[in-house]
Amino acid sequence: MRYFSPALVLIAGLILQTPVAHAIPITFVANLSGANEVPAVVSPGTGLATVILDPTAQTLQVNATFSGLTSNTVAAHIHCCQPLGTNAGVATTLPAFPGFTLGTTFGTFSSAVFDLTQPLIYNPAFVTAQGGTIAGAEAALINGIENGQTYFNIHTSINPGGEIRGQLFAVPEPASLVLLGSAILGFCAIRRRRR
Repeated sequence: MRYFSPALVLIAGLILQTPVAHAIPITFVANLSGANEVPAVVSPGTGLATVILDPTAQTLQVNATFSGLTSNTVAAHIHCCQPLGTNAGVATTLPAFPGFTLGTTFGTFSSAVFDLTQPLIYNPAFVTAQGGTIAGAEAALINGIENGQTYFNIHTSINPGGEIRGQLFAVPEPASLVLLGSAILGFCAIRRRRR
């Protein structure tokens, strides 16, 4: 009878228990800087945006911290749906998310949880471009966020086209990190056993 390593059995068990894709909220982050603008902007401004997307619950939460801008903020939103290094139209509400403080060079923003099935979160031009329905806009925004085709942008009076921006990228979920760690430990155990 063939022997099965306990580590391999553990790895198989963890793989079988991994959640279905998108069954839990996914966190995306963007490091905001003038260098990320297209074309690049010379700015001492920096920031960090965190977006928590829950496709199952159809919700979005946005948090941002920024400082050092050259002038007062006039807009802050998510642009969608183009590849990294290109400009895209504004997907979310104009000029900024509800509650985002305009007229400042630094700040912190924590949004409520937005319902992606409601028109409040979207730029009407984005809805029109996605077939004229909220469902089309929601599908496009979720797809854009999940596939790295969105960026968070803060616009200022000196840089109305955008002073700092950052592409939204997924943060590995803890379950994936546990699975990766378990696999590495399993391979180390197998290698040690063969010696």
